Amino acid sequence: MKRNILRGLTLLLCISSTLEGSDSSVRERLMGAAYLDNQAYHLLEEMTDRFGGRITGSKSNEQSLIFLQEALEREGIESRQEPFSFPGWVRGKDEAILIEPVKRPLRAIGLGYVQPHPSFAAEVTLIDKAKEEEITVELKGKIGLVPASVKLSTKTIDLFAKERGLKGLLLINRKNGGQLLARTQHREGSPSPIPIFSITEEEGHWLKRLIERGDAPSVQLTTRSETKPMRTANLVATLPGRVSEKVVIGAHFDSWDLGQGALDNGLGIVQAYDVARLLKTIHPDNHYTLEFVWFNAEEFGLYGSYAYIEKHKNEPIRSMINLDMVGDPIGINAMGFDSLIPFLEGFSEQLKALSFKRAIDNKPWNGGDHMPFILTGIPSITLYAPIKEESSRFYHDFGDTFDKVDETTLSKSIAIISLLAYQLSNNHKLHLPRLNRDETIALLRKAKLENSLRESGYWPFPD
Repeated sequence: MKRNILRGLTLLLCISSTLEGSDSSVRERLMGAAYLDNQAYHLLEEMTDRFGGRITGSKSNEQSLIFLQEALEREGIESRQEPFSFPGWVRGKDEAILIEPVKRPLRAIGLGYVQPHPSFAAEVTLIDKAKEEEITVELKGKIGLVPASVKLSTKTIDLFAKERGLKGLLLINRKNGGQLLARTQHREGSPSPIPIFSITEEEGHWLKRLIERGDAPSVQLTTRSETKPMRTANLVATLPGRVSEKVVIGAHFDSWDLGQGALDNGLGIVQAYDVARLLKTIHPDNHYTLEFVWFNAEEFGLYGSYAYIEKHKNEPIRSMINLDMVGDPIGINAMGFDSLIPFLEGFSEQLKALSFKRAIDNKPWNGGDHMPFILTGIPSITLYAPIKEESSRFYHDFGDTFDKVDETTLSKSIAIISLLAYQLSNNHKLHLPRLNRDETIALLRKAKLENSLRESGYWPFPD
């Protein structure tokens, strides 16, 4: 491991020595310290091992947030909690038990915003199409089995429950090896009218084979989870610049509760922490203000980032970088903001041997904490930085634990993000205008995001 770190450090120092401008020494120090100090890795280890997963509303989430706040304070970085309310959810003892052809508990979890339902048993039927009009099988009194390739909308699920008498859903997962994939199924605070469970690929395919042979299985479902109003908080740390216009660097703080949330999004938490620490230590005098935000309740529906924007939308926010599960940075996305393209192309070229392998992307995507900023017209950046392929099996599951974190890759990502934040906060010649309403709508429609935003209730523009 040390050999890999030293090799990466040597490469980064060679790169930084070729950078033009009087600030090359700052860049060298930022990138070198990201490798040699390596505080992020050890901070993540301690946080995840002491407190576990950080599902919003839990004691573990609150304790982890205080832990991070204290770590920032030790580095001389003041932070504040900004509380907000949201429709929370508490996991209960939800159960899915196979009754026929053999009795055994299924490896399954209730999805977010599932409500308490009395125990019932029902025949399982296959739902292998996404559109309501294409589903011709009888649903009344049945539990639907849905392959991973079929994406049912919230509207369709609600219609099946209300008008066609569907009693429950079993969603088959996309990865083998027992993955469960905790999620909300796009409900974002809306209680589910029926029990919805995530089940493993292996057991899902077993049930599917039984149905296809005409031996329809029977499953008993019990749900004890519940939705309830909650209060939580974002954590905000500000490094004042020479002007009040600011660059926001955000990462969602919460995770699901099955594992430790080390990859999703422990990576982003400590990347933002270390970038703040490095810039505070090495270059505290920046032209633009830097604001680091750890958003809570992202997994339940981006509640933290929407709360932040609601509170700060009239402030001069220059741009936003979203750090969500950032692994090895091999690409970067201007998210539809053409004004960012020349800057990001130049940034990639400056990285030399570490330059992004992919061309600069320029297409926004939904489902991350950058979206409330985009909806307000604020230029936003995300990184294309995959984790190791084998680690994707542990996404939102029991296996998302600290041992999956690669120390060298984490250091490399922090080095690149630190340099990106430094350049964004000091390039006062870069013009990044906030889009107006019509320009923002045009950006979203060009990316074909209007329908998904409307369906989730996040389209903010009246017709």
